[in-house]
Amino acid sequence: MRKVSWGKVIFIVFIITFAASVVLQVYPVLTSKPAVTTQFPNKIQEVLPSVVHIMCDKWQGSGVALSEDIVVTARHVVDGTNYTVTLNDGREIKGTQAISHKDYDVGFIRVEKKILTPAKFGSVKECVLGQPIFIIGSPYGKINFNNVTLGIISGLNRDWDGLSNYGEPYGWKVAFVSDAGAHPGNSGGPVFSMDGVVRGLLVGGFSPVLNCSMPSDLFLSDIESIKMMFTFNKYKVEEADSYENWIGYNQGYK
Repeated sequence: MRKVSWGKVIFIVFIITFAASVVLQVYPVLTSKPAVTTQFPNKIQEVLPSVVHIMCDKWQGSGVALSEDIVVTARHVVDGTNYTVTLNDGREIKGTQAISHKDYDVGFIRVEKKILTPAKFGSVKECVLGQPIFIIGSPYGKINFNNVTLGIISGLNRDWDGLSNYGEPYGWKVAFVSDAGAHPGNSGGPVFSMDGVVRGLLVGGFSPVLNCSMPSDLFLSDIESIKMMFTFNKYKVEEADSYENWIGYNQGYK
């Protein structure tokens, strides 16, 4: 009968145990979902109907549907009085009125018909540094309508207002930064997390991969107020009338 070498047995057991522990640690990494999956193109197709191109008096820009008749974009994109909004399917619709945030680079355009496809909006506070995002917009104008770029959130809670070269702040005091490619014409376009939720609006940048976005949080709680603002042109403020010149006013009944 051969004598058992307990040293070899212990060594073999150790190797098996070590190998098993490595497999258990690596397996979740190998089986976890990557940021970009084969479903990513489907997600793009899902959100594209909400994204629009905007042509106004002075600018071209991008935007995204907030409701069936309201587009949210950058404040500097709505700097004008005439707006043409192009939908993803090529239809064009006129904007009838625009308003903007007093403090931040966020603006809103109301269109003449309720035909927009509203996007889903969510807080950037639910996102983390390094989280993948994608941007859709029209860099350098309509020729690149609804162009898609991919990147990550590379900075949170940034104050870029002090970087203005024009004396007045840009309205970028509360911003987050991403490295997805962006250019003039992307302004006002949506920044999506990979689940298709709009986390902010791209408004500017200092290079194609160092760009600034306004968080959706700036207007998420004001959506009903924004809708109400667009009804104000239906009403007027009544003022006290002067009846002194009305011939029968002071006669009254004796």
